[in-house]
Amino acid sequence: MFLKLARTFKTGFQNFYRNGLLSVLTISVIVIAIFIINIQAGVTYSENLLLENIKNRVSISVYFDPETPEGKIKSIRNEFQQFGEVESVEYVSKEQALKEFKAENEDSEILQQSIEELDENPFEASLGIKAYNPSDYQLIAEAIKQGQYSDTISSVNYDKYESVIDNLSSQIESNRKIGFILGGTLSLIAILITFNSIRITMYAYGKEIEIMKLVGASNNYIRMPFIWEGLFYGVISSLIALPLSYGYLKFVATNEVSGSIMPFSSGIYLNEFLNGFFMENLVWIILAEIAAGILLGVVSSVIAIRKYLQEPNK
Repeated sequence: MFLKLARTFKTGFQNFYRNGLLSVLTISVIVIAIFIINIQAGVTYSENLLLENIKNRVSISVYFDPETPEGKIKSIRNEFQQFGEVESVEYVSKEQALKEFKAENEDSEILQQSIEELDENPFEASLGIKAYNPSDYQLIAEAIKQGQYSDTISSVNYDKYESVIDNLSSQIESNRKIGFILGGTLSLIAILITFNSIRITMYAYGKEIEIMKLVGASNNYIRMPFIWEGLFYGVISSLIALPLSYGYLKFVATNEVSGSIMPFSSGIYLNEFLNGFFMENLVWIILAEIAAGILLGVVSSVIAIRKYLQEPNK
């Protein structure tokens, strides 16, 4: 058994080597397919990091009418704190809001003068609400707007955050679908190219295959060199595609040009993906890459061989 595997391995390698330019073309197509899939995976991961970061920064600010007594606002704060989805509620008085505004804009002389010229404090008392789970903000916002204290509320600022999150989520989903379609299309092309490469090799060795059949060689023995050939295509392609993908993403992240190449994926999040998830799971990623390459190469080989030998499905 080992001797047969060794012989078929040697024959498969010879086929691969002798094909020369055809092998290079086949490997190039598989590399491009895996490269696109890798890039899309990196982009999707970094986009998800960005989305989660935005969600974690979001909070609901509830602003109250100027006539609302401080005691009532604090009472409402206590009610909000009873919500199971709410992590914390911070009360910000009109005076505190004015103080924070002045501190944040201390370098702007115009704004400072404008505030001083006003007869009264233009800011409203508010409650800053932080949820345990960002997905609960919509539920909390609706409860606030429809609650019994809605008549004392002048505005709730969650709507603008909701719009940003929804637009970003929609863009990420659209990018994911485009990447999936592109990766799938290139994978199909890679399979077809590999299929044709194996078929050409089989036709070139047609007489040898006929002789092998005449002397009693099994279909499995005839099949194995071409499966090895497809495996070589896949393994070599994956070993080329992985460092190529890493280098491209690192270049994009380092030069901070990702905003123009891949919308919503800043260099910060790409670096976080590369230095975090990628390096922590490098062994598994390499194995997955090789498995993907082998799948593309071997599937093509099996289809080509079965068609050539005209075997029934087994």
